[in-house]
Amino acid sequence: MALPPPPAGWSRYVVKAKLVSMGRDFTVTDLAGADAFVVDGKVGPRERADVLDAAGTVVYRVRGRVINLPKRMTITDAAGAEVAELNGKLFSPIRSKMTLTVPGGPAWELQGNLVEKEYTVTAGGAPVVVITQKWVTVRDTYTLDVADGTDPGLALAVLWAVDRWVERDPG
Repeated sequence: MALPPPPAGWSRYVVKAKLVSMGRDFTVTDLAGADAFVVDGKVGPRERADVLDAAGTVVYRVRGRVINLPKRMTITDAAGAEVAELNGKLFSPIRSKMTLTVPGGPAWELQGNLVEKEYTVTAGGAPVVVITQKWVTVRDTYTLDVADGTDPGLALAVLWAVDRWVERDPG
């Protein structure tokens, strides 16, 4: 089944897990197939990843603990300044909800469905990011729709955090 086009005012990215990697790595392309980002998951006692742009420059770092309570992931920019913190409760088997605190901006609310692997992020009540596997038939491939004005690198950091959360605590 072909992907439907993204809504007007949105950009779409295709996010694919690398098959051979020690961490949880993703390659990210735009709809034309051009490389856009890489998410480099790291192996270690704590969850961590770097989000790199197409030139290979780190734009965000994600660090956190998903096994311990409370679950928390911190997202920093390349200089190490905290730009967001993702907090969540234990996932229910059907619906999940997390809050992403963005200093100086409205909180992002992430609600998702683990069964359908579909998540929507809202800011101030308006959707800003949609993460889904609904239209993709290959396991560990997502579509990431990002509203104009929303940083796609930050959206990818959130996608990686949610993916790790689900892998570590599937329900």
